[in-house]
Order: sequence, then structure tokens, then C-alpha cells
Amino acid sequence: MEAIHKKLQTLSLLIAEDDETTLKWLIRVLSIYFKEVRGAKDAMEALELFNEKASDVIVSDIQMPQVDGLHLLQKIALLSPKTIRVVMTAFNSPEYINRAVEAEVHLYLKKPIDIDEFLVAIASNIPREEIDSRLQFLGESYYYDTLQKIVKKDNQIIKLTKKEVLFIELLLQNKTSIVSIEQIENSIWNVPVSADAIRMVVVGIRKKLYPNIILNLKGLGYKLNIE
Repeated sequence: MEAIHKKLQTLSLLIAEDDETTLKWLIRVLSIYFKEVRGAKDAMEALELFNEKASDVIVSDIQMPQVDGLHLLQKIALLSPKTIRVVMTAFNSPEYINRAVEAEVHLYLKKPIDIDEFLVAIASNIPREEIDSRLQFLGESYYYDTLQKIVKKDNQIIKLTKKEVLFIELLLQNKTSIVSIEQIENSIWNVPVSADAIRMVVVGIRKKLYPNIILNLKGLGYKLNIE
């Protein structure tokens, strides 16, 4: 289980389950293995949480009030195709199985869930290279997570403002070149802004990460200082 634990400990999980007791139990147990576990009591709350911050894995019961779990997972597939989608149900009827196939879920689990089986299945469905590919190196052991829009260092998570996220993404897209002031204005503000406005974003990133992460090339623009 050590290899599985290592693979899962960098992942975030969202659970949609209308039974409060089951939801609390799943959160408590799975929090041991995943980096972050969030719970929602229905599909609408789960979608709201996912829109706030995407998850690597989503597990949903089928039968829930208002919107069922399969409709939720279909919506998640459109928003984030790489998110692993898991459906769980107390029923094993051909109708549900066919709908799960049509919804293109990755895993169909029968309640009560066997936790060990669940962990093995998730680990098998998330290749290491997919997780690595979304982590962009920022130097000094910092990585930018392109899915969750956060910076990580070891087990530490650094949250960024919206403009800091846009700034880092722009610099990452142009790692080998200098990003001009005009590019920055167009990509982040869509209008001309003062040098102080740009400088404030740069200062914020430097404070949260490390001082020399961004180079200011006077009169030219900015560049990531990554070896």
C-alpha cells in the first residue's frame, strides 16, 4: 500500500453523497490517503465546489436529490476531462450500468465501498506522468499546479491571487523569452496600466515564493529566472 499511498497523496478528491453518515465516514477515511478531501451533500453543491477549485478525482453517488450523480459526472467531464470520475451506488441494475457507460465514468463501484479496492483502482487510473505533466517547475523546489492554480513546495500550498496566477501562467508560456509590458497588459488587464500596478503583482509573487523568481529587464519586460 505504500506505493499507492505515495501516488495518491498529491491528489485532491471531491465526494458527492447525500447520506451524511456515509459522507463523513468517506471523508475521514480517505483523508488519510489523499492530499485534500472535500464533501458535498448533493450534485449542485459538488458542482459549486468543483467550479471554485477543480479536483483530481470525483466520486459521486447516483441517487441524489434534484440532480443525479451521473448527470454531475457528465458535467465534470466537460469541465475537466482529465478528472477521474467514479460512480458509486447500492444498485447494480443494467439500467445504471448502461447509463454509467454512456456517461463515460472511469469506475463503477458497488456500495458498501471496499476502501482498499477503491484506492488500488484510483491509483491504476492516474498515470504518474499525467500528474507530473501538470506541475510546472518554478525553481527553488516550487511547482505551479496548472489544474488547481496554486503553487506547491513539498507539502506546502501557496495560494495566489487571480492576477498572480495569470502573471505566472504568462511567464511559463514564454519561459525562453522576455514578456513585454504590452503582453502583460493585454493578457492580464486588457488595458494599459501603470508600472506600479505590474510591479505590485511581481512583488506579491516574490514575497510568496522567493525574491529572484522574476527578473525585471528594464525597458524590456519580465522573465522567469529558472535555470
